[in-house]
Amino acid sequence: MGDPSDRADAPGAAWTAVQDVVGPLDGGVSAQALYALGARFGDPVATPSGVRARLRVDAGTTASFGAYFNAFPAAVWRHSTPATAVRLDLRLTGEAEIVVLRSDARGTRTETSTHRPDAAGRLSVVLPLGEPDGGYLWFDVRAETGVEVLDGTWSVDAAPARGGRAVLGMPTMDRGPFVAANLRRLASAPELLRQVLRIVVVDQGAAPVEDDPAVLAAAEPLEGVLRLLRQANLGGSGGYSRILQEATGERGADVVVFLDDDIEVEPASLLRSLAFGRLTTVPTVVGGQMLDLAEPGTVQAAAERVVPGVFWWAGADERTSTHDHAAVPLPDAPWVHERRDADYNGWWMCQFPLEVVRRIGFVLPLFLKWDDAEYSLRAARIGSPTVSLPGAAVWHVAFRTKDDSIEWQAFFHARNRIVVAMLHGGSPVHVAGHSLALDVKQLLAKQYPAARLRHAGIRAALAGPAALERRDGLARARAIAAAEPALPRLPRSTAEGAPEVRAPATGPSGAALAPWAAAMTVRQLLLGAAGPLVRTDRARWWVLARHGRITAPTADGQAVLRFVTDRRALLTGLGEALLLHLALVVRWRSTAARSRAAARGLASPEAWRRRFAS
Repeated sequence: MGDPSDRADAPGAAWTAVQDVVGPLDGGVSAQALYALGARFGDPVATPSGVRARLRVDAGTTASFGAYFNAFPAAVWRHSTPATAVRLDLRLTGEAEIVVLRSDARGTRTETSTHRPDAAGRLSVVLPLGEPDGGYLWFDVRAETGVEVLDGTWSVDAAPARGGRAVLGMPTMDRGPFVAANLRRLASAPELLRQVLRIVVVDQGAAPVEDDPAVLAAAEPLEGVLRLLRQANLGGSGGYSRILQEATGERGADVVVFLDDDIEVEPASLLRSLAFGRLTTVPTVVGGQMLDLAEPGTVQAAAERVVPGVFWWAGADERTSTHDHAAVPLPDAPWVHERRDADYNGWWMCQFPLEVVRRIGFVLPLFLKWDDAEYSLRAARIGSPTVSLPGAAVWHVAFRTKDDSIEWQAFFHARNRIVVAMLHGGSPVHVAGHSLALDVKQLLAKQYPAARLRHAGIRAALAGPAALERRDGLARARAIAAAEPALPRLPRSTAEGAPEVRAPATGPSGAALAPWAAAMTVRQLLLGAAGPLVRTDRARWWVLARHGRITAPTADGQAVLRFVTDRRALLTGLGEALLLHLALVVRWRSTAARSRAAARGLASPEAWRRRFAS
């Protein structure tokens, strides 16, 4: 990035560099469409944010930098910072016209101005940020001769309100190759390292990363900055709380950035997050968005919300949260341009001001699931909002490749949702009704282990805050998941020869769900596992429910699961579900009061120090 002390021609106008124009990282995922459209990516060159492909435009062609990583999210900056204008500085070789474009919240694009670089190939353009409800700024290069974009920077007309010296933290569990690769990417970005005081890796796995030769080699350039710590497996909550302990004890640190271990980090994203956090009007939780590691042009999570009342996760706009920028570039996707507010951000990449951490404490001991949402909801209560920053993201192993709603994690999904809802104003009737509907769907889909896990989670939530201190949650969940009737994971060849069934793309919902579920329950009780073994291409619950014996592929596609109707498991599960959710409504108020009274102590630094020492 350029020097934050850069000044505009107007006297007294301070400009702070906040976003560089960048090419793809050398050796990174193949995601060129996220950087530019119509450009040619040349030999790699060292830049402040890593070794990156050169950005070239052939003579007689036009390249658009209205791409995910190079368009400037003007509305977000206008909404969350004091900035009102942005300056684009470019340095190029060759002859070209530079066309500056903007969009509004509806995605309507307008050419604002056309410019030619000076004799030295330099260009500087000052633009208003526009309205805070939505809109981007970007530029196109119309090349008359061969052109190379040597560097470019977007700067805003505001000075930092706070510091941005960072501690980066990554808990890991048996993912040495990911850790090594991400350390190499961080080490390649000198401007990022200038702003990072400490990198902390908290190892909770069976295979210590400190014994991994690739990790040790990647750590060498980070000597004096990197700290490898080892502790018992306390889940994501324990890993990130250990990072908070290290960060709050790091002299001079202003922010802590959480990073997941199954990601590919983009150093430019971290620089943008740090810059944004320095300039926000109030101390702000700054989240990076999630790109799909298997489909690198696709955003898998952007602004995330917690639906009031039922306390369920949802994207602020599912079109934005599942958008393929390689298929439909940003300028051609009007739904991407509206600014959308977030309630929380997942911890694949999320930055917290340490002044906020010191006020709200560490993470609740939830082990995993819902701890990220709860922490941002807690921050919001003291006036620190969460912003999911467009153009700042990491690539993450996609959630669609995981079966965690029907495996042992289902225990934590159910328990922690209820705990967090009790702490942050969920409606007992709405939460219980939605949760009961999930139970019915899973039981009719023959996902009996998942229903048992969810029931154990609900009982644990009703046991109150003391139950969160138990260390056997993971072992209990795995034991329940392994109990009969189980979901056997079988080779893909198992399904060969079975007829494939097709069904509607969507299942019953709303008022139609109850009569459909009642009829399907009667059918399953009458027919049991009768009928031929069939197969389906996806484990849709309403498809599984229709057949006595059916196979469906696992989320990762590496095996199949066999679902067989079990009358006893169905009846037992439905009876238990009804009783548990009735108890949940009846005992909600008293359990919620105990949980709220205990929450601050459970999340305190002192409580976590005891857990780390035990």
